[in-house]
This record gives sequence, C-alpha cells and structure tokens, in this order.
Amino acid sequence: MIKIEFNHTDYEEMLKYFADIFKGKLKNNTLQLPTDIGDGYMKLIELPNGLQGVVSDYTVNQDLLLTRTKINKDYYTLRFDEVIIPESMPVESGQLLPPGVSPVRSAVFLGSTKFDWMFLSTKGTRVKGVNILFSKEWLEQFLEVESVGDMIKKYLSLKMSAFNYEPMDMEYKRILGEIVQTGVDPSFETLVIQNRVMLLLERFFTRIYYKMSDMHFSVKVSNEDINRLKLIEKELVKDFSAEPPGINRLARLAAMSPSKLKNSFKEIYGLPVYQYYQKHRMNKAKAMLLSRKYSVREVGMEVGYSNLSNFAKAFKKSFDQLPSDLLDR
Repeated sequence: MIKIEFNHTDYEEMLKYFADIFKGKLKNNTLQLPTDIGDGYMKLIELPNGLQGVVSDYTVNQDLLLTRTKINKDYYTLRFDEVIIPESMPVESGQLLPPGVSPVRSAVFLGSTKFDWMFLSTKGTRVKGVNILFSKEWLEQFLEVESVGDMIKKYLSLKMSAFNYEPMDMEYKRILGEIVQTGVDPSFETLVIQNRVMLLLERFFTRIYYKMSDMHFSVKVSNEDINRLKLIEKELVKDFSAEPPGINRLARLAAMSPSKLKNSFKEIYGLPVYQYYQKHRMNKAKAMLLSRKYSVREVGMEVGYSNLSNFAKAFKKSFDQLPSDLLDR
C-alpha cells in the first residue's frame, strides 16, 4: 500500500508533492500516474476568482491511501467522487457481488481543512472525481452578492463541524462525466471543464438553498450558544483514550443546563452528544487501522477500550466489519 499524508492549501503544490512521491512528473498541470501506481491522471484546473480544482480519472494498480491532515486554517474542500470497485473484489461485508455487477459508489462531500480526512482506493478501483478548494474569504465574497447568502452561511457554520455527504444524483453524474470525458476539440477542453466545474459548484449551493427551504430551515440556538457548543465539541473529541466528559461537566463549560446542552447539541451537530462522540471515536479507530501502523490492540487502547472484545463489537456495529478485517486486506 502507498500512503500519502498531505495538508496543502494549494493544489499545484499538492500535485507536485504527489509527483515526487510517485516518482512521476507534472506536465502541463497534469500528473500521469506511473504504471506501478495506476493508470490515469490528476489534472489541475484554474478556476475563476482564484479558485482551484483537480480533475481525476485513474485506476489504481495497488492500494492507495490519501490522508489529508487537519490544519488550523479556514479552507473548504468540495468533492464529487465516483468510485468503481471491480466485481471480483470483496465489498465491506466480505461477500462478493454477483457476476456482472460492479459496485459504483458516488457522493458529494463537503469538508473543512480543520478536520482529518482520508480516501482509500483498493487495487483495481477506478476513481473519477472533481475536487474544488476554496477559502473562507472566497466563500464570504461569493455569498455576499447572493440574496440567500446569509442563510447559506448560517447553514454551513452549523454543519462544518462534521463532514457532510450526500449521494450524487444523475445530474451530478452527467456533469462529472462531461468533465472527465469532454469529447470536444482540445482547444476548447479547458474552457468546457472550467464551465462544468463551476456548474457543479453552483448546483451544490443551489441545492443547499432548496434543502433549507423544504425543511423550513431555522435555528433557535443563538450565535453565542453556537460558539459555546463548538468549544464543547472540541472538548468532547480531543482525547478518545480517556473517559468522555460527563454531561454535567460539559453543561458547566457551556454555561447551559444539561437539558439545553443536549437539545442544542443535537440541533447543531445532528446527533446526541455521545452518539456524536462514538461516531468520531470509531472513525479515528478506522483511520488508524487503515494506516497499517498499529495493531488492533494498540488501536483499541488508543480509543479507550481495555477490552478488545468490546472494541471489536463497537467497531462492527459502526462499520459492519471487524477491526481485523481491515488489516487482512
């Protein structure tokens, strides 16, 4: 397995870094994967108003784990990924798919550079995708001219403490297909790709607006309480090796009653306090296992389980597989 850790906020520098690791070359803003790594490319796209994007279409010839480590800067990544896994490869449940059926997993993902993120492609997997990188300042300017800008900013400020995934619908897939395989004269290819990538960005924010409208989006929590809850969330997930802080302690830190804390936390983060804690606890365990640097015992201890049987049960409940299954890949 090839493992790459990065935290770049400039996609050109990121691709140069990948090229060094792959022992490849970045030519005309395009990194062609060496054959021992895979077949295909990652291409830098310069977008209007200083935005950057990366268009990818490649099949890996060995397991590849990309891990973006968190940084204390306000950048966002918007990803549109379609992952095609060979039909001969076991899916997570350990069962092979019926002959002729190839699992295609696609999703739109919005993340923040203040959180770790990883992307595992197992041998033979094809990845088609578009990544867009933008700063908090760009987002502020972009939404400043939109009549619904304040509403969207409020929505994002509440949702960006956790990763946000949504399935890719047929329109997203159609636009992604036109980006990866433009089928136009090379003289116009860059223009077409830029246009389609901006369409993806526009459609993403438009869908947020309609989603909020359909849900009659409103938040009863004050901005002051939101800032307090962000501190509570940070305290909650800072150390999984220790017992999680109790509700009463968290309530005191937030200067709220326990019931208000529980209700407000769920409204902001979408999960009750300890379900949120457990979700991130298991995500950390999975990330550690995928890195291949730790044994199951070491991971269990790191996330607070002295009893490995209990760790295995909790992990299986979260991911429908045992921790050892990840190490056996």
